[in-house]
Amino acid sequence: MRIIAMSVLGALLMLGCSKSAVQKDPDPDAAALISRVQAAYDRGDWNTALVLADSAERRSFAVPDLYFTRGLILTKMRRFDAAQRAFERVLALDPEYRKAWYNLGHNAFLQRQYREALRYYEQERALITKVGRRADSGGQDRLALSAIAAQIGRTYALLGKRDSAEVAYQEALALDGTYPVTHAWLSELYEEQGHIEQALEHARKAFEGNPNETEYAYRLGALLFQSGQVAASVPLLSSVVQRWPGHEGATYNLGRALIAAGHEKEGQALLDRIDEIQRLQEEAGIAQRAVEVFPDDPQRWITLAGLMLRSGYYDKAEEAFRAALARKPNDLSLRNDLANLAIVRGDTALALQRFQELVRDDSTFADGWLNLGIIYAMTGQSQAARAAWQQVLRYKPDDPDVKAYLARLD
Repeated sequence: MRIIAMSVLGALLMLGCSKSAVQKDPDPDAAALISRVQAAYDRGDWNTALVLADSAERRSFAVPDLYFTRGLILTKMRRFDAAQRAFERVLALDPEYRKAWYNLGHNAFLQRQYREALRYYEQERALITKVGRRADSGGQDRLALSAIAAQIGRTYALLGKRDSAEVAYQEALALDGTYPVTHAWLSELYEEQGHIEQALEHARKAFEGNPNETEYAYRLGALLFQSGQVAASVPLLSSVVQRWPGHEGATYNLGRALIAAGHEKEGQALLDRIDEIQRLQEEAGIAQRAVEVFPDDPQRWITLAGLMLRSGYYDKAEEAFRAALARKPNDLSLRNDLANLAIVRGDTALALQRFQELVRDDSTFADGWLNLGIIYAMTGQSQAARAAWQQVLRYKPDDPDVKAYLARLD
């Protein structure tokens, strides 16, 4: 029986600004800039965050937080060399800055420089141990050390060192036995070794720790099917396919499970989609490699975003759109795409906010008014929808779609 392994869970990127054990407060001007940089980062406006960070550097504000946030953004934009310099600058300013070594490791991990990543992870672990011993910080350090051990295990696994990976995972669980990521990765390791019962045990713990994580639902469902528990696997695999139609493993295993349960027509329909899903994944893989080679080309990011959107990787699609927007900050079509992505994800409130900001910044952008009207109509605000669509006719007086929408309101 063929089971497609779950897609590789990504590295554990430790987001957000960190602090060292002892850090002087910056002067008020620098503090204000830090706040603005962090606010821009939090709302996904990477271009503004980078511009503000550059401004701080020109003003000689040697504040680690600014460089740390810059490093996070540059890593997301696959500008790995620049990100590394930013994190190294953090440590030059503050050798005890937490998470800088870790993100240097993450930067190397994403470039598949696994041995280099291990070296950085060990540096972060040594720093936490040293500072924690001095500060007696207790529980929070145990959680951080557990996350680092899990990531070390993941890196060993990708290097093919399964024994070292298992040791690291068990160390992580000894520090925090509830961490879902560790259980998921250990489950994958055991499955690769043919230890299905152990794999199933840890898959269940990962899912129980975070039942909203699609990959955990998939891993548990696939292993239940593999162990012959067909009826128990179907609801989990169905939930994954519903949330993520482009998930190859879930689609394949659900198809097989439905056939095994006697629903041959429904199961075969899913299996018939596999070739198309694989082609799309191959295209996405090519696009992903292209942005790593040409990270400053916005069109390559736009292509990747579209493929990720079609595959159901909505988080990755949003990151790709934001990377493109950081290169083309005044591109209204990109902002429109981001707002439409919020609709796809079911977040009408966020979509409404994004469309409102879009037409506020450029009241002549007809597509923005069109989509804003659709959101208003979806949420029962007929008069607001009418007003938005009438704005479209100011700039596109012959638009047939808008005329049809307006006719439905009459």
